[in-house]
Amino acid sequence: MKLTKEYLKKLDQKLELIPLSYDIAFKSTFKTNLNLLKHILNATLPIEISKEDKINLLDSEMPIINKKEHEQIVDIFVVINKNIFIDIEMNRSKFENVFERNDKYKNRISNIIFEKGESLKELKTKHIYQLNLNASPYEEILEDTIVMYGLKTKKIYLSSESVITKSLERYRDLYYNGIRNEEVIWLTMLTARSFSELYEFAKEILNEEELKKLMEASINMSKDGFVIHAWQKEKMDALVKYNEIENAKKEGIAEGIKEQTIEIAKNLLKENIDVETISKATGLTEEELKNIK
Repeated sequence: MKLTKEYLKKLDQKLELIPLSYDIAFKSTFKTNLNLLKHILNATLPIEISKEDKINLLDSEMPIINKKEHEQIVDIFVVINKNIFIDIEMNRSKFENVFERNDKYKNRISNIIFEKGESLKELKTKHIYQLNLNASPYEEILEDTIVMYGLKTKKIYLSSESVITKSLERYRDLYYNGIRNEEVIWLTMLTARSFSELYEFAKEILNEEELKKLMEASINMSKDGFVIHAWQKEKMDALVKYNEIENAKKEGIAEGIKEQTIEIAKNLLKENIDVETISKATGLTEEELKNIK
């Protein structure tokens, strides 16, 4: 595969890139490319991960409480050097709408990192990070770090467990406004709309071998029938939801205008203005005005 501009342009014409901000695509790409995942974690978390550091997937060790959770497990759960536990959540809903669910995932992780006979000193060397990559274009919480904090004492009580949020669309804006550090490029890469765009982002920070692995993974994933079907369904569901919200807004506006018109008519009737004149002024029928009166 030669990743030329011509090849990528033709690919864009015949195949839709399923964005890496789609959770299934994210899992599919980075669970099989842990070195690429290391890059993202290095760029976004307040830790340094070297090439020698061991990173292991631990998804299978997350306990499932009920049957419904089989389709709602954490996106990616890894451990680095046996003491840094990282839960990565790709959210396409606004963060405030999924915070409680994700916080429960983090708390469950904190319950499984204890080892029998472990001392408090050993426990303090362990850290839990939940990285929330928020892909909603309407995100209000653009970036934050959430820890256990006392509202009265103004004191941080637990900093070894952190929830870190990143709004992907914000980073995309930063990139196209000329800010091109590694974190900005990585998070913008997750928002790529085409293979050509993904390649342009990735070549800035990946070596040739890593670049090839990323592009191959993205192309193969975008050809996967199961992933395509799930992605198309999600887009359709989002469109239906959007239309329902817009219709509700229109209905609400129309209802509000109707109520305002009735109030105006009531005031005019109190002034003993004749029904025919009020009807022309408000658009209400004479029958409606009689009922109001």
